[in-house]
Amino acid sequence: MNKYNLDMVTFLSMRNPFDDSITNFFKQFIENPEWINWMTIISCFFVFFYVIAVMFLFKKENRMIGILMLISLVVAFILNDLILKKAFTRDRPFIALGIEPPGFFIDGYSFPSGHSVTVSAGFFAFLLYFLIIEKGKNKVHIAYSVIFGLIAFGVMLSRIALLHHYFTDCLMGMAEGLIVALIVIFTYKFILYQKAKKEYLQNEHIDEEQSS
Repeated sequence: MNKYNLDMVTFLSMRNPFDDSITNFFKQFIENPEWINWMTIISCFFVFFYVIAVMFLFKKENRMIGILMLISLVVAFILNDLILKKAFTRDRPFIALGIEPPGFFIDGYSFPSGHSVTVSAGFFAFLLYFLIIEKGKNKVHIAYSVIFGLIAFGVMLSRIALLHHYFTDCLMGMAEGLIVALIVIFTYKFILYQKAKKEYLQNEHIDEEQSS
């Protein structure tokens, strides 16, 4: 790793006044048990995207989107938890504040947010499939997109509210999830294009043989 890369890792791992101001805003709520309970419940909804992806596998018309969502989720997890978190090693907000973690116990590094990566990869994989592959024709998936988007937003907000992550942890997690989903969906679109091109050339060859 060269000096520029080291400097970038150090820069992104540092706390900043913007993150601290948001963290300090939510700090005032952590003495409220009801607030903590609700935020903890909402944060657990990241599992929803794994569940819905698996459920899609059992319905023929949604099977491919389920497969692509699962691929996005697994790739995003590997990239985030096994590579990026270990590269940046940013401490979590509650550690910087010197308090016990609100809600359930959590360890590991803060940047990028694993929950945010998960919900973003799942949500964007679904949304991009709907927009790019289905071309917005499946009207039922419009409602799904809104619901999935609200769940993703709620989970990311809860991670900041519980002081488990800084705002930029979640922002980076969202960007990471989007990039992974874009790569997965456009790879699938390229495969579809290549398949259609092959079928077209085969049909053209058959037509030529029949006309000769």
